[in-house]
Amino acid sequence: MNLSFERLFDEALENIIEQYEKEGKTLSEEILTQAIQNSLEDDLFENIAEDFYQILKNNIYEPLESERLLHTEFRSRIKQRWLKPLALFNGLIIIAEEICTNDINKSNEIKVLDENTLEHTLKYYTIMKLLAKQILLAKEIIYLLEGGFADAALSRWRTAHETKIILLIFLKYFDDEELLKELLIRFNDASIIEEYKELKPYGENTSEDEYYKDLKSNYKKVLNKYGDSFRFDYEWARPIFSKLGRRIYFKDLEKHIRIHEETLSFYQKANYQIHSSPLGTFDSLGTIDIEGMESPAYVFGPSNLGLRIPGQLEIFTLYEAIVSYLNTDPSIDNLIYIKTLGKFMNEIFKEFEKVEDEIINDELSLREEG
Repeated sequence: MNLSFERLFDEALENIIEQYEKEGKTLSEEILTQAIQNSLEDDLFENIAEDFYQILKNNIYEPLESERLLHTEFRSRIKQRWLKPLALFNGLIIIAEEICTNDINKSNEIKVLDENTLEHTLKYYTIMKLLAKQILLAKEIIYLLEGGFADAALSRWRTAHETKIILLIFLKYFDDEELLKELLIRFNDASIIEEYKELKPYGENTSEDEYYKDLKSNYKKVLNKYGDSFRFDYEWARPIFSKLGRRIYFKDLEKHIRIHEETLSFYQKANYQIHSSPLGTFDSLGTIDIEGMESPAYVFGPSNLGLRIPGQLEIFTLYEAIVSYLNTDPSIDNLIYIKTLGKFMNEIFKEFEKVEDEIINDELSLREEG
């Protein structure tokens, strides 16, 4: 940003000094230091801060526009450099969205009750909500990639991965109507538990709130229905973990679906980024950590590096979610869709790797020339 806070701060301080001089007072660095040490003259610092704030507010719009133009230019360069993989990625998202919308339009699990009301079966509604979430997350991730925010994209992929695992759990038992219905009912009831936990701190102070009263009543009904242990995460999946003599964790769901070990490794890496762990603090996808060409120690903005990993992860996640759903109805059309999506995925994987290799080679060449 071209805005010099130091210059504006000095300007604000000069204004305060001039004001004091007009009032026949003297304001020197020595007096300011004494005020800090003795916690005196609180009004003095309040006046300086107020003047500083007003100057910043009145001068902020031009540098903000300059910053916006810089980001726009940077996004344009990223799109140009990563043009092919990002374009193919967008194409994959569009195809996935059309598959879902076409399915909704022709589904016999949605009934029109009147002009403004549709009735969905619980099975179709829950599965399609998870698929819609996958597509929305893919759009968020590609937007972050186009902006050069690889770590943020990896963090959002973590959510996409979790959503996919839950979807695959349901699809695994798609033909077992009785078990699937039980899982879906428990999954939906679990949302009552989560909402109650979310609103409980607020609700305790607003006991007269009718919505909270109803929520608390439903919360108790759900626990009476399933038992007190239903308060814990993933207890909705207990029917498929009945022999597990402990709490259910997300890793149990992953193991049940048999997720690749490499995916689990990236999931852990995303956890480090989200929870700001020591490794998440020091490590970033947007930096180079190759001997002789390390990135600057402090990065305050986006980068054109590191887009491959979250890009490939999300492409595979979206592909697996859509294909798994299509496989529940192996029609000729769906089989063609599956083959087409596979070709997209393989091509995108190659293009992401190709661009990343080009960037690293370019950086190595520049360092050697320098």
